[in-house]
Amino acid sequence: MLVLNCTKAAADFFTVTRQGKKQSPIEKPPTPAIGDTLYHDQPVSSWLIHAIKVQRKNVLIAMDVHTRYAMVFAGIKKGNWSEFANQWLERLFNNMQFRGEEFELCDEASFHSMLNEFARQHPRPHFCQRGDRSVQSHINDVAWHIENWAHETGHLPEHHEDAASFDEWLNSMTRSTKSYKNGFFPDEEMFLHWITRYGDLDSQEEPMIRQYFNQSRRMTIRSISDPEKIDEIQAMMEAVINEYNEGLASLPDNVIDIRQARANKQKG
Repeated sequence: MLVLNCTKAAADFFTVTRQGKKQSPIEKPPTPAIGDTLYHDQPVSSWLIHAIKVQRKNVLIAMDVHTRYAMVFAGIKKGNWSEFANQWLERLFNNMQFRGEEFELCDEASFHSMLNEFARQHPRPHFCQRGDRSVQSHINDVAWHIENWAHETGHLPEHHEDAASFDEWLNSMTRSTKSYKNGFFPDEEMFLHWITRYGDLDSQEEPMIRQYFNQSRRMTIRSISDPEKIDEIQAMMEAVINEYNEGLASLPDNVIDIRQARANKQKG
């Protein structure tokens, strides 16, 4: 079950009056709580949608309730909820496919299988109006970054390449919740959630994927020239990595070839 929870601003954005008749996708919430992950034995994917105005243009922010993975959509016309749903699905699929191919965890055939599984679990989106303070605080932070981006560049990330790059940058930032006070990375959590729920990820492969993300972030740090910024980011990363590795066997501090690791496991 796919639940697109809408703030009042988003619900108002999706609601229009045409020829004297009110049209809206908003319905009664299909699950008791916004944080439900399972309802009537059905897996639930829950997102919070918010609407803002930037440079006099409509901007929609979609954030996964549990991983805090965010995507930004600019230029959608008021009331066009079907276009938003289509763009949301396309962007999510493209972003996850990019990661899957980057990590050599899926090819076109296996990703097509994941799309079919997604469609089986979530045959249609359910739009409803309700919110969550914790998720909203992170959405507000995303909104600040969008406004700053627009101020610095003079435009919004409307085109596919800009939007995908902006998503990637947003989701590489650490976030924290009551459950993960030391922080986590939304891109890492969403990809693991995606490939676990819709793919065939082996539980033994999760540490390898986390290590891959770890190495990718370390390479990014090396490209930064400001020593103080490096120290700040490094300290932040170490706190998150320590939490992730707690209770796990120590992992080698080198880049892991996931494809080779899978091959080795199959030979064994």
